[in-house]
Amino acid sequence: MRRTGFLSLAAAPLLAFAPMAEPAPTVTKPVADSVHAAGGSMFVTWNNPTGEKLDMWLVRGDAARVVQLASRLTAAPRGETSTVLPNVPEGDGYAIELASREGGERGFSPSFAVG
Repeated sequence: MRRTGFLSLAAAPLLAFAPMAEPAPTVTKPVADSVHAAGGSMFVTWNNPTGEKLDMWLVRGDAARVVQLASRLTAAPRGETSTVLPNVPEGDGYAIELASREGGERGFSPSFAVG
């Protein structure tokens, strides 16, 4: 068999690529299994590769949004803020969600408790 340097048409489907996923924000604080007081302040830090402004939500369980904590956070690559947790029921399974305003990319903190 002679090699020509070209791929056969039969090999072409093997080269099909899935579209690249958009980068999502990542929450670096609060850390996993930390405990925060309802009505108290909490420090939140994140990385934002989206280049878009972010909204911040308190979520619980399967990403069910409880309350919006901040709107239009910076589009900078890194950010930090102090926020006040609302008076919510004590328990595990809370997280911080950061969602880009334009593209819908979302990132979540590790699970923490309110107590």
